[in-house]
Amino acid sequence: MTVEATMPVMLTQVLAMFAMMLIGAALRRGGLVDEAGTAQLSRVALYVATPAVILQSLAGPFDAGRLAAGIACAALSFGFTALSAAVGRLAFRDRCREAQLGIMVSNMGFMGIPLVQSVLGADSVFYISACIAAQVPLMWTYGVRLVSSDPADVSARAIATNPSVVAVAVGVVLFLCSIDLAGVFQVTAADLGNLNTGLAMLVMGAYLAQADLRALARDPVLYLASALRLLVVPAVMLALLAVLPLPVEVKLVVVIASSAPCGTVSAMFPQMFGGDYRLGAGLVSVSTLLSLAVMPLMLAAGLALF
Repeated sequence: MTVEATMPVMLTQVLAMFAMMLIGAALRRGGLVDEAGTAQLSRVALYVATPAVILQSLAGPFDAGRLAAGIACAALSFGFTALSAAVGRLAFRDRCREAQLGIMVSNMGFMGIPLVQSVLGADSVFYISACIAAQVPLMWTYGVRLVSSDPADVSARAIATNPSVVAVAVGVVLFLCSIDLAGVFQVTAADLGNLNTGLAMLVMGAYLAQADLRALARDPVLYLASALRLLVVPAVMLALLAVLPLPVEVKLVVVIASSAPCGTVSAMFPQMFGGDYRLGAGLVSVSTLLSLAVMPLMLAAGLALF
């Protein structure tokens, strides 16, 4: 694995992200999608497409070695998500909760899966999927609480019936029972999962079309939050991983997951639960652009340390 090998994949992903965002902005500006339609697209992405990605990634034949490595990835992912939440809290206290959400949740799905698949191989996608699954509980509990004023949004019932949480539980059972999706189930999960990135980026573009981009570009919160998301949290994880007795492949997957830019829920959750989704959309955009320079540095540091 080399930094040179990662750059084409990262550049392709970022350019694709912004191309889809431009289409979303054009749809909003042209009146083809209004505010209510944008909210509905957000819900489809979060409640249908994302669970399909999780389910498809976790289902498959059981392997004890993969299980042990997957557990390690999941534990580290949960740990760095909690660490990120603490870093965001220390930086902003009760202010800029959307920024705290962006620091906590990394976009390891969109940036991580293709990067891991291209550089480490298809078998390693299972490990990044374990990282994604471990992020879900904190995202739908503390993450929702950050931007929601309604305690009912994070009730035990709301969490237990959340499609992403259910998808994680079902996917783990399928893996432990060595059951792979096949036929209609496999095609349905794959096709719905393929909607995830496109829907999220269309929504981001629609949000940005309603925002004052010049004001966003001058907002120091975006740059502070991006620095914490892209530099501080990954640096701590690199120091921890350097002393842990884990396979290099697992360590590199965690580096990729922890150094990814702010997740799209930074804008989608505030829109759904009453926060400043324009700030969230700006944070996703700025951190994604900056990740082009920072992620290769983190990967190079990982290669040198491991």
